[in-house]
Amino acid sequence: MIDIRNVSKVFNTGRPNEFTAIAGISLHLSLQETTVLKGPSGSGKTTLLSLIGCMTRPTSGRIFIDNREITSLPERFLTGIRRTTFGFIFQRFNLLRGFTALENVMAPALPEGEKYAPLKKRAIDILGMLDLDHRYDAKAEWLSGGEAQRVAIARALINNPSIIIADEPTAHLDGKLSGEFLSIMEILKGEGKTIIIASHDPLVYESTLADRIVEIRHGEIGGDGALP
Repeated sequence: MIDIRNVSKVFNTGRPNEFTAIAGISLHLSLQETTVLKGPSGSGKTTLLSLIGCMTRPTSGRIFIDNREITSLPERFLTGIRRTTFGFIFQRFNLLRGFTALENVMAPALPEGEKYAPLKKRAIDILGMLDLDHRYDAKAEWLSGGEAQRVAIARALINNPSIIIADEPTAHLDGKLSGEFLSIMEILKGEGKTIIIASHDPLVYESTLADRIVEIRHGEIGGDGALP
């Protein structure tokens, strides 16, 4: 269970441009299910993802994962949780230009100190699972949009995370590539991964992948329920 208790996130506190991105949200997300955070741009979806994924701290409130509070942990512990618990798929993929697909996939695991040879093999195996083993030595800037998306997914999987977080993953993909992304997520869901996606794309929130849709508007929960 991911337990979000009365969480708020305020930027530029006390300044004229103070902005409340998340306003006292309480939410319980089941593990091994797919939750879609639905809402327009600027609704707070990305901020909530970053809070759940330990990329930023809330201004107030607490977040628990499997009954362990993560909001008050020192940064060195949060870094470890980010690497081992979460796999991140960003809206614009965030691949490192000048680095190969293989190097991009291996990058999140390098700080763990694993031996290079088994790490490289695991990365190639994951790329192969996504039909990209023939492109492992291609530079990031040489990849098509669909290939870059799959490399981003492979990178998210390299540390075998239990929770996949995806921020507007289909925003820059056509319908065919969006369908391919959803198919890959279905496979990961079948393997027991917890998937949390922020999206305002109906292809995502109307898909069979989604177990639950949580609507967010103006930093608050606007609708929350399980799909029939």
